[in-house]
This record gives sequence, structure tokens and C-alpha cells, in this order.
Amino acid sequence: MALEITQFLLSAQSPDANVRTEAEANLTRFQEQNLPSFLLSLSVELANDEKPIESRRLAGIVLKNSLDAKDAVRKEHLVQKWMEIDISIKSQIKDLLLRTLGSAATEARHTSAQVIAKIASIEIPKKLWPELIASLLTNMTHQDRPASLKQATLETLGYVCEEISHEDLVQDEVNSVLTAVVQGMNLAEHSPEVRLAATKALYNALDFAQTNFENDMERNYIMKMALSSLVPMLLETLLKQEEDQDQDDSIWNLSMAGGTCLGLVARTVGDAIVPLVMPFIEANISKPDWHCREAATYAFGSILEGPTIDKLTPLVHAGLDFMLKAMKDENNHVRDTTAWTLGRIFELLHCPASGFSVISSENIRQVLSVLMESINDTPNVAEKVCGAIYYLAQGYEDAVPSSSLLTPFLTEIITYLIRTADRTDGGDSKLRSSAYETLNEVIRCSNVAETSRIIEHLLPVIMNKLEQTLQLQIVSTDDREKQGDLQASLCGVLQVIIQKLSSTDETKSIILQEADKIMTLFLRVFACRSSTVHEEAMLAIGALAYACGPNFENYMREFYPYLEMGLQNFEEYQVCSITVGVVGDICRALDDKVLQFCDGIMKHLLNDLGSNELHRSVKPPIFSCFGDIALAIGEHFERYVSYAVTAMQQASQICAQIDLNDEEFMEYGNQLRRSIFEAYSGILQGFKNSKPEVMLPYAAHLLQFIELVFLDRQRDESVTKAAVAVMGDLADALGPNTKLLFRDRAFYIEFLGECLQSDDEQLKETATWTQGMIGRVMVS
Repeated sequence: MALEITQFLLSAQSPDANVRTEAEANLTRFQEQNLPSFLLSLSVELANDEKPIESRRLAGIVLKNSLDAKDAVRKEHLVQKWMEIDISIKSQIKDLLLRTLGSAATEARHTSAQVIAKIASIEIPKKLWPELIASLLTNMTHQDRPASLKQATLETLGYVCEEISHEDLVQDEVNSVLTAVVQGMNLAEHSPEVRLAATKALYNALDFAQTNFENDMERNYIMKMALSSLVPMLLETLLKQEEDQDQDDSIWNLSMAGGTCLGLVARTVGDAIVPLVMPFIEANISKPDWHCREAATYAFGSILEGPTIDKLTPLVHAGLDFMLKAMKDENNHVRDTTAWTLGRIFELLHCPASGFSVISSENIRQVLSVLMESINDTPNVAEKVCGAIYYLAQGYEDAVPSSSLLTPFLTEIITYLIRTADRTDGGDSKLRSSAYETLNEVIRCSNVAETSRIIEHLLPVIMNKLEQTLQLQIVSTDDREKQGDLQASLCGVLQVIIQKLSSTDETKSIILQEADKIMTLFLRVFACRSSTVHEEAMLAIGALAYACGPNFENYMREFYPYLEMGLQNFEEYQVCSITVGVVGDICRALDDKVLQFCDGIMKHLLNDLGSNELHRSVKPPIFSCFGDIALAIGEHFERYVSYAVTAMQQASQICAQIDLNDEEFMEYGNQLRRSIFEAYSGILQGFKNSKPEVMLPYAAHLLQFIELVFLDRQRDESVTKAAVAVMGDLADALGPNTKLLFRDRAFYIEFLGECLQSDDEQLKETATWTQGMIGRVMVS
């Protein structure tokens, strides 16, 4: 079969479905019958410059997919299979891959770099490929090696740094990688392609070395080696802009990569970056060549996160006026980057609540005047201006005194943002969604006492816009998508308005008066059946339910079918997750009036928990939702309790099997445990005043689960709070019936003692309450 691999790979790409199916079956059979020979044959194919590029490309893809998968269980299976292969065959495969880095074909080099990194992610943590880094560094240190090999090597180093942990290499290897990458950026010696690959690799390598930088001695050592030569090289890359780079910010190029790396260096070394960068800024900021002005502005914006406020304050105060003037620069690139830099200044150096802000009553009018004028600029600049206004508004979220400097200008800001959202020259919806996101932040962070009238007037404007979308002529999928995006944005604005106005008793009446019209609109939006809108409309309905309280019952009959659709939407699991959250909102709004819908809701929630199709992230919110339902319907939850608690007990067993080396799974485990405790709390409180004895059979298992969590020293603080709270609920709801249980499981004494020593006041308060509840039981 190894002899026929080329033909199999070519046939697997045939336009003829029959030929394709047969070839895929042959490849699968080869893989299943003799995996080592299969992987070796793919490596030989990838490495052979005489083979067709089509077969080499697919060989590389199949090889990579044989080593890695998104699904954790599948990935573990593939890793195990690789580990079982004979060491001599693995060595041949690795040698072939390293040889492919010197291939004449760009695609083959690129794929080989990715596959090497996948093998490194398996073997380097197990200390099974110690010579890899040295082999790659050899390619960089020999002057006679071709540029294409050096580019592929740097690409490989970048991928390897992305795949493995800093703990997998010794310090000397980390230093050697950083040195090789920095040397790859040497402008005099290397081609632009090599320098770009080096800059991308540095992006991963700096992140990879972050823990090393947290140690003062290691950081000083590396930076003494890397910093004085690294920063000038990065600054030089900023001058390599491309004429059309502002058309799409997502396309990675040399100057963008250099700026990103400069930002990472600034975050790592702090104040030390400033004297190395300021001369470059001062030398270039006023030059006639736009490349120089743009690079200087980009450098300034890139180093704002890392240095201390004391170090930056004089520079930013001096630079703000200059930046505002630069918003009228003749060059689009310069205006684009200046607007981005203003956004960075407002994001990082405008926090009135902390007592420090570059914005004052003296300059606010000038700042807003420039921003309002510049929001009419080309779409790419206008989008960055929206970002600057977003962070300007956000700074006043927790402002003291309560008055915001933006209040007198709010009507004008809202008018400009809506006009910007209505622009048709954006080409795509990026500018529109940016304008609406900014509008949301401006409303969310405003002072409701000062701005309620303005927001009240905005409400019918947004409702009218949403109604207009329902009358759009839809003749293509593209039309449907545009309608959906616009409806999603407008539902998002309505959600923020509803939340803002219902946050005080004085202004809630505004929402209640319009509730019928708002809900009718949302139901009409649901009838359009667009998943993106489904999400935003669901969130808005959750906010409306909170505002309406028991009166939301009036809408439940019409809304319930859409609620069911959301709970059954396994494919777009975010919709399902949001719908679960809205069920909680509705329970809090309706209390026991939700009972008539609970059979259907509980059936869907239990089905969701039992499904292997549904993304696991939806499952913790479902447990929390059990608690919300139980609190709302009290003793009526008895008909569901055995099903709900069985599911919770099964989930608690999953928590006991958490791999402490898997950060993502640990985070999921924390969410799961917290939500299980929240469910128990809600159920216990729901039964407390009528049928607490219903929960007696489950009390021992709950305490056992709490003890397991107590024994986990790596538990999240939010899990600790939830565990301590549910212990108090257990004692409070079941009273003297828990006396023997607590006596048998005395761990709670140490657990509460630990919590009472915490710096977290909320945790101490919860622990004190729980101690009182258990104390009352023990003396009874």
C-alpha cells in the first residue's frame, strides 16, 4: 500500500465522487491496518520534491490530523497511538519532517512546520525529543543555509512555542530560541519574508517566555541579552507598512507583527521600554514621509500598557494635543493609527474613579469636537473613532463624583453614532456593529439620573429602526444575513436601554409603558428565524422579564414556543446557553406563576443534560437554572427533585475526575461545581418553608461532595463561596436533622476556619453566617 500512497492521495481529491470515496476508503484501511507504515509513507510523500504538490499537500494535512484533534478524547487517543509506534520509525518520520523544512515547495515547508510542532507538543513535555530545539537553531546559525529554510525554521519555532509550556524547556533553550528569533529579525542580513517569520515567532516566544520574565533575575538576564538590540529592530519593522494595509486589519503583516511584539515587550519590561522608544517617536512624528509619522504613532500606542502611570503621565499629557491635531493628517494611514492610539489612551489612562484621567473639564470639549468630526472620515478611521468613544464612555462607568463629563454632550454623541451606523459606505457591517457597540457602552456607562430623558427619547428611535428591518425585502441569503445582523445590533441596543431604565424605580415606568410594543417587536424578530438575532433578542427578553416582573406572564403563551426552540438548539449552543439564562430571569420575574410552564422546561433541561451533542459549556448554567426554578415554585419542585438531583450527582462524579494538568478542563470543573452548589442552594431554600424533608435523602451525598471540594487545594474562590453557602443552606433548611451528618463530617470546622481567615470580606461574611446556622443545629 505504501507504494500506492501517491495515487490514493491524488484520487482522494478527484472531482468524481466514486473515485474519491474509494480512495478515502483505501487511505482509512491503510491507516487502520498499519499506522506506523501509514504515517511514514505520508512523511516520505511530504518530503519528496519530485511528487505532485497536490498529493504532498494532502499528505501533510492527513499527517497533522493523525496527531491532533479538537475533541479532547479523540486527541488523547491519537497521542496514545503515536506513543505506541516503534522509536526507529518515529525517528525516521521526524528526520523527514525536518528535511522538508528545506523543500522548494512553500506549502510543504509550512505544513511540515505545523506537524513538527504537533509532535513536539506530545514529546517535548515527556523529554522525548531533546535534540529538536538544537536542530532548529543550527538552521539559523549557519550562514550558508538558504533563506527559505530559515523562514520555515522560524515558523516552526513559533508554532513550537505556541504548542508547549515554558516549563518544558530549560532556561538556556528559551534564551537560545529568543536569540535565534531576534537574529532572524536582523534587517541587514535577512529578506523581508524571513524577518516577518521571525517577528511572528517572537510573538509566540515572548508569550511563551512570560513566566521567565516574572522572575527578576531571569528577566534582567534575558533583557540584557535581547532588549537594546530587540527594540530598535522592532521599531524598524514599524516603518515597513504596506500601502493597502488599512483595508483589512485582520491581515498580518510585518509592521503589525512588530507593533504587537513591541506591546508584549512593553508589558514585560515596563518603564524600561520608554527611553528606548521615545527617541524614535520624537525623530519620526513630524517627518514629511507618512510612513514615519504612522510608525511613530503606532509605537506610542503600542507601549502604553506596561509602564507605570507616573512614567507615562507627562508623555501622554504632552502627546494628547498632538494626537488630536494629527486626526486631520492628510494621510489615511496616519489618521487610522492616531484614532487607534487615542482609543488606547482612553482605555488605559482614563479612569476617573481611581483619581487619574487624561480627560478633564478643560479638554473634554476639544476631544469630543475632534472625535465627532473624525467619525465622518473613511470607514476604517471612523471605526477606530468609535473605539475611542467606547473607552472614553467606559471610563465614567464607576466615576466619582457621580456626574459624568460626557452628560452635556450625550445627545450629540448618540446622534453621531446612529448616523454612523446608518452609513452605507462601510462595504461590510464592521463599522455599523462598531457604532452600535459604542452606543451600547455610552448608554450603559451613563448616569441614569442625569440622562434618563435622553435615553427615553432614544427608545422609540431604536424601536422604529427594528420595525423597519421587518419590512426589508429579502430575496437572497445575503439579504437575510444583513437583516439578521442589523436586527441583532438593534436588539442589543434595546437590551441596554431596558436594563438602564429599569435599574431605578423612578425610570422603570418608562419601560413598563412600552413593554407591550417592545415584546411584540421581539416576537416578530423571532419569526424571522435567524440564529444571531435569536441570541440578542433572547438577552433583551431576559432584561424585559426582569423589568416587568409578574406582568411578564402576559407574554409567556406567545413566547413559550420560542423558548422551547432555544432550549433545543444544540447546534448553536450559545443560543441554548442564553435561553437557559433567560429561563432563570423568567423564574425570578414570575415566581410561582411560572409553574404552568415548568413541565416542558424541565423536560428540555434534563434532555439537554443527557445529550452528547450539546456543548459541555451549556451544562453548568442548566444546574444553576434548577436552583432558580426551585426557588420560584417552592414545594412544587418535588415532582422534579429526583431527576434533578440524580443529574447533579452524576455531574459531581465528573468533577472528581478532573485532570489537574488540563487548565481548560479545570476551569470547566470549577464552573460545574459552582453551579451544582447553586442548584442545591436554590432547591434547599425552595423547600425550606414547606417540605424540607424532601431533601433529607440527598444531604449525606451533598456533604460528601463539599468535603471533596474542600480537599482540593486548587479550587477557585467562587467555588469555595458556593460550597460554604450551600453548607449553611443545608443546616438552615433541614435543621436538627443534619446534626449527626455534621458530627460525622467534622471537616467543616477546618473549612470554615480557613474561610474566616480570608481577605475576601464577602467570603468571611458567608462563612460567619454558615457557622451560625451549623452552630444552631449542633446545640439543638
